[in-house]
Amino acid sequence: MRFASAISESTHLRNAVDQACRQILDQLIGNPCHWACVFISPLYQQADWAEANQVIHDHLRPAVLMGCSGHGVIGTDRVVEAVPAVSIFAAHLPDVRLYPFLISPEELELASPGGFWVDKVGIPAQERPNFVLLADPATCDPSKILNELNETFPGCPIIGGLASGGEEPGEHVLFYDTEAHRAGAVGVAMTGPLRCETLIASGCRPVGQPFVVTKAEEHVVWELGGRQALEVLRELFVGLSPTDQALAQHAVFVGMVINEMKPRFSPQDFLIRHLVGIDPPSGAIAVEESIHVGQTLQFHLRDPSASRGELRRLLRDHVAASQAAPHGVLLFNCVGRGKTFYGSTPHDLRTIREVMGSRVPISGFFCNGEIGPVGGINFLHGYTASLGLFGPR
Repeated sequence: MRFASAISESTHLRNAVDQACRQILDQLIGNPCHWACVFISPLYQQADWAEANQVIHDHLRPAVLMGCSGHGVIGTDRVVEAVPAVSIFAAHLPDVRLYPFLISPEELELASPGGFWVDKVGIPAQERPNFVLLADPATCDPSKILNELNETFPGCPIIGGLASGGEEPGEHVLFYDTEAHRAGAVGVAMTGPLRCETLIASGCRPVGQPFVVTKAEEHVVWELGGRQALEVLRELFVGLSPTDQALAQHAVFVGMVINEMKPRFSPQDFLIRHLVGIDPPSGAIAVEESIHVGQTLQFHLRDPSASRGELRRLLRDHVAASQAAPHGVLLFNCVGRGKTFYGSTPHDLRTIREVMGSRVPISGFFCNGEIGPVGGINFLHGYTASLGLFGPR
């Protein structure tokens, strides 16, 4: 089993793809390419994307090719934002079975959990596949895909992200086999002797104490611990440091516990969602996710220091617990975790390199939303670094 990553910043798309493919071939050292992921800046001429896809096939001849456009791309030792660049991730995977699939917006409207997805993916749930999924947020509902895959393939991890860099339907591209599509989603399911572990770094830290929801309906929370939710939030704000109060003025997040059976909650037990509204007359708050009575919530704040520390800790814990280092890494980074957030573009990549070493192939892109599991359930995230760590089982 062998993985490879490459990046090129050539301003001509065909040259960029050609350069990246040659780097990949050097790393695969004659082994056939079974799986390739390509991430391309939308700043290239869109008319050239299908041609670029063909160049990749001519060079690598991958059994499965998938990819998408991204506001910024990540490859090997560089992160490139808002300028033309191509990143390719490739793997030689002997004895691993790959099941690529493409779904159009029209198919997704008719989709339902169970048989539809078993037929679409081409594998029964008992095979326990790992998934990589890329979707166009302008033309399909990725939450519907995730919900139905969660129900059809329970407990199977899905890693990935939403294409970025466009503003209107048709401005993103998805690569699938020899074709370039402007809508829908592409994915691959993998079974066999391949280990795929996931890390989700939210970039948030908890403040205050956890509270049990005592009155709620859909996205609205009226009471936390028997008190008005807004009263609890105001009391929390008053007790924050001046620095944290300044952060809270910009954005407060809500962490929702996924597995209530745990005796103690760690940061990775929370699904992070925006606090999207308050209603002073009723004392209610609104969250961008449905909340139910009995669920545990804790308020969170987001800042660069917490984000840096969380990713480093997760990586170190993974290295300490794992019996083997990953052979390849896919990094799906939120567009909000770039230079405007950290002050330097390659911060998450640099953190991974510090912990994992300089030789592990890494590729990825900046997403409009990141996909990954929390508490064994796959969700769509924001402001997150979602990592897939691959190696032999």
